[in-house]
Amino acid sequence: MPRRPALKTLHYLRAVYNDNQAPPETFAELVREALQRLPNVGDTKVGISSLGVVGVRQRHSDYEDPEQPLLLAIGAGAPGERMGTFGTDVAADHDDDLPEAPPQDRAFKLADAFMLIEGQELLVCTDGAMRGYASVEKYLRGLFDRANLPPVVSAFELQPASNQEKRQTLEREGVKEITIKGTMYAATHELEGQDPGGFTELFRRFRKHCQDYLAEEVEDEREREVLAGHWGDINVTTTIMPSGGTRAEQVVLSSLDDAGLDMVDEIPDDSEVVILTRSGNTIRTGDVVLKKKVRLRRKEQQNDLDAYEVWDELNTFHQELRYRGAWQR
Repeated sequence: MPRRPALKTLHYLRAVYNDNQAPPETFAELVREALQRLPNVGDTKVGISSLGVVGVRQRHSDYEDPEQPLLLAIGAGAPGERMGTFGTDVAADHDDDLPEAPPQDRAFKLADAFMLIEGQELLVCTDGAMRGYASVEKYLRGLFDRANLPPVVSAFELQPASNQEKRQTLEREGVKEITIKGTMYAATHELEGQDPGGFTELFRRFRKHCQDYLAEEVEDEREREVLAGHWGDINVTTTIMPSGGTRAEQVVLSSLDDAGLDMVDEIPDDSEVVILTRSGNTIRTGDVVLKKKVRLRRKEQQNDLDAYEVWDELNTFHQELRYRGAWQR
């Protein structure tokens, strides 16, 4: 059975303290100190109401080396919660929905997050119920408290790192055209249960209509199943540009400029946005709000991502940001 694809977003964040209140240690040093005080998985448990219990599941083998970025994988689960089961071979006309408890000292896992931490900077990838990075922020605060670090250490916020020079270029030069790219797979799988709103939702619905149309053209049920397994191989690209270029009505140009700024400030996780300015400069997804989309695969016969594969992607993004001069600016 092939490993199922998972389209994920890597977020570049920065741990920020109020002026004159930042601890003398870097954020990475504080996390390492907390982990040294909490050497076991069970020691790192922090309760978060929306997720259950969250703890450090894996620490990379060189996590104590201050010369290397710190790589962590945390997980969230519901300990002691009895979940309903589905009887597949029930010899009756009804199925009793019997609750099953997790094994002793285990929990039903709901979410994962993977981190690379260096200095004040973090790269974060989340999965499952742990959407975005707010839960990671809550967990790290709880980890510091559990390790009995000084209260001032927990007074931080994780903020998206951004490249203001690129944003100023966009504001100064204006938008000539906007191209949005995405796959059929992301139209229905990665955004289920979310309400992204705005153009993100419109583009998602457009792809879903395209997906439905293609599926209707295939009559054989087995061929439909094969097609459904290859939605990620079908790209959908939409380009928005005014007729007449820079000679278009000012209201048209202003509308496009505003749309471009909205998109770079809140890039949809399941799409890539490429903006061409009226001076000919190209601004891509991740150039302003520093994110990166990656295509991962879940483990064989599991719904989990492989920590080492995610860490590899985080390391690659880390090196790309360094090469572009965007890391720790």
